[in-house]
Amino acid sequence: MSRFLKFAALCFFAALALNLSAIAAPSLISQSAVLIDAKTGQVLYDKAMHEKRHPASITKIATVICGLENASLSDKIVMSYDAVFSVSRDSSHIALDVDEELTVEQASYAALMMSANEACNGIAELAGGDIPTFVEMMNEMARNAGALGTHFANANGLRDPEHYTTAYDMAMICRHAIKNPDFKKIFGTYKYDMAPTNKQPETRHFVNQHSMISIPEFLYDGIVGGKAGWTQDAQYTLVTAAERDGICLIAVVMKSPRNNDKYTDTKALLDYGFENYEKLTLSTADLPRGNGYKLEGGLDILVPKGTSKSDLVITATMENGKDYINVALYDGEEIGRFPCSVTINAAKTVPVQSDSAKSGIHPLAALGIALLSILGLFGLLLLGIIIRKKIYRAIRRRKRRRMHQK
Repeated sequence: MSRFLKFAALCFFAALALNLSAIAAPSLISQSAVLIDAKTGQVLYDKAMHEKRHPASITKIATVICGLENASLSDKIVMSYDAVFSVSRDSSHIALDVDEELTVEQASYAALMMSANEACNGIAELAGGDIPTFVEMMNEMARNAGALGTHFANANGLRDPEHYTTAYDMAMICRHAIKNPDFKKIFGTYKYDMAPTNKQPETRHFVNQHSMISIPEFLYDGIVGGKAGWTQDAQYTLVTAAERDGICLIAVVMKSPRNNDKYTDTKALLDYGFENYEKLTLSTADLPRGNGYKLEGGLDILVPKGTSKSDLVITATMENGKDYINVALYDGEEIGRFPCSVTINAAKTVPVQSDSAKSGIHPLAALGIALLSILGLFGLLLLGIIIRKKIYRAIRRRKRRRMHQK
């Protein structure tokens, strides 16, 4: 086979492999990570996302949203002795003092931007009456947000063997939190000046400690907000939300070995999501219907770019009394499972007719046709190679005959 034919065959198989393979996922340094669609909770990337780990200060996302849901921004916190001194001054703080008065709003900025542990205690005591009660409120909020493996033991994230979460759970808690406009504003603030208090005559100046918000080297286009954390056990943790072209993604990385690793991995995750996925709206007509199915409204999902509705298999199921829309590609790759407001009379799966099904083509038949087309192309290529080799042999025989005749 000539070099040209070998090269052509190589190009053919390379193109075929690229066409059939899934989107290449990023390789991360962090030990746990997840990327989700903030609107639906759809998982786009998973690395040990359900593995339980110490969260460190990303805990404060749960603290602040729980505080905002159970108190007003203007409510006044009076710092108790326990709130101030139950955490070490060697940990993150803004030097609040006993009997110092500040608002829930000020404490929330201190918690999210400066990771102030004593401010978290102040929020907990005001919103919960005491810290243990507030921590139980945090755990209930986490479960309602979709967390599956989380147990908070304090409001600040300092080490406790009973204080743990997962990358997936933190993404779901963040997804819940950013629906609150007050939280979202604080979450993405670059600079904030906390006014003097009854104990502190000077203004406190805060700069967000999330480098993708505040450091030029790491700035990320479309950043919504984020929270970083570190303890010796947790190593580096990071929760980040970013939005582009109407798509909001949440990336969580946990147990990153070095400070910059958490930003490198987060950028890789967000780039992966924005560069490879696009929004596809499934209307009511595209979703399961008939035999008791009643759907209210459509569904926006994220799909690999270039995917059309005809590439999807859409089913409805009931599990533990909850209704879901399941979306996958015809090759079996799962897109996601989405809770929905569907009434299902039976716990059976009813597939939606796709465009190919409506035209009388069964999904397996469509796959068979595609495979036959590929085999046909390959057959034509082989046929071309065989014919070319025969022509070369015929030319060489003629040359040998001429030489003998001479």
